[in-house]
Amino acid sequence: MLTLNNHPNPAAAPSLDQMVELIPDAFVIFDGDHRLLAANAAALRCLSLSREDLRGMGCHEFFQGVPGPCDGEGCCPLVAAGPASQPLSVQIPGGRGRRRLSVRISRTQGDQGGFFGLLLRPEAAAPASPDGTRLVGHSVPMLELMRMVERVAPTSATVLLLGESGVGKERVADYLHHCSGRAQGPLVVVDCSTLGEQIIEAELFGYEKGAFTGADRRKIGLFEAAQGGTLFIDEVGELPLAMQSKLLRVLETSRIRRVGGTDYIPVDARVVAATHRDLTAMVAQGGFREDLYYRLSAFPVFIPPLRERREDVIALAEHFLRQSDGGSLHLPLSVPVADLLVSYRYPGNVRELKNIMTRAAILAGTGPLLPEHIAFQSQVGEEGRMPSLRRGSRGVCSEAGVRAALAATGGHRAEAARHLGVSERTLYRYLEKFQIRV
Repeated sequence: MLTLNNHPNPAAAPSLDQMVELIPDAFVIFDGDHRLLAANAAALRCLSLSREDLRGMGCHEFFQGVPGPCDGEGCCPLVAAGPASQPLSVQIPGGRGRRRLSVRISRTQGDQGGFFGLLLRPEAAAPASPDGTRLVGHSVPMLELMRMVERVAPTSATVLLLGESGVGKERVADYLHHCSGRAQGPLVVVDCSTLGEQIIEAELFGYEKGAFTGADRRKIGLFEAAQGGTLFIDEVGELPLAMQSKLLRVLETSRIRRVGGTDYIPVDARVVAATHRDLTAMVAQGGFREDLYYRLSAFPVFIPPLRERREDVIALAEHFLRQSDGGSLHLPLSVPVADLLVSYRYPGNVRELKNIMTRAAILAGTGPLLPEHIAFQSQVGEEGRMPSLRRGSRGVCSEAGVRAALAATGGHRAEAARHLGVSERTLYRYLEKFQIRV
């Protein structure tokens, strides 16, 4: 453990930079105020940053990639660190993008107060998804989610993905599949919310010729189609009780029987289920089998809503722009657009953000993408018109709202005040408060 004490001969006392160079592995030191004091050459290479880039950097910027205050207890790795913490898997910002590192944090006490020593070790890159990307985001909740997924992926455990509608449960299931030993096998998806009871059974288990009217041939089910791979059962909370019993039997025996058939067929498919419902409440009310719930929730993974990981909004927005036709023309996002996007709470989560950016790219065309092209779905009127900023996003008289109004009106203060629904004098007070020059 590093100890920072006064040297008996102050004239010969080595500098922190000299001290950390004695450590062969990548190593950095933070002070008690969570400001980076020193980094050795191995750390500079590991992070692809210069010593000048790192010196004085705060913990939030080091771990999250953007300046800002400490995340505080429960979120900041330095606050959570004990005397010698277990390795923490995080993504660290670097000059060539973000890379995944294993960080071991040690807390020590010196004559000048508390210090933190961070030992950095690169991890092997996780498998990429078919579109060449991993899960998008670098917030603390997102990094913890990736760590959980990467830990359970190599096992055979059944995984239950929990979270609000639109948080990206299918995307997480895809990432889990491609981090597992079944990545070369198929990923098969079934959405229980779109199918009736009879159709669900036929889709999951298949059917024999003549099993029912119109069954003019044998059809294999999705369990068989997922052989050697992963079956993702979305909205499992919508399954009727009769089907819940049949699903439980398959999970316990790894065998299925086609509709209209008599033979049992062995299946080898890893099941990942997902729901936005509160299954524990459904169990208490008799709407979901308790034994199936415990079987599915062998390893529950909660996906946080977008409002709880706002650091990911801009990365996701730019990701969706790259996927849109011509969207790359609008990268990187301007500050007014970015401020407006971050100020919103996204009741529709990531799905809503994707729709917002797709629409914005279409409206912007070949011109610049402006705040007026951002239409939040929960605020669009019945006729599909974008709301004015007066009726618009939350916190209109926040700094983001004022900047957005000015950007939308070309810096015309009277027009911006009208959009905001305030007087020009009130707008001037906000300009002074936020130190905005026009």
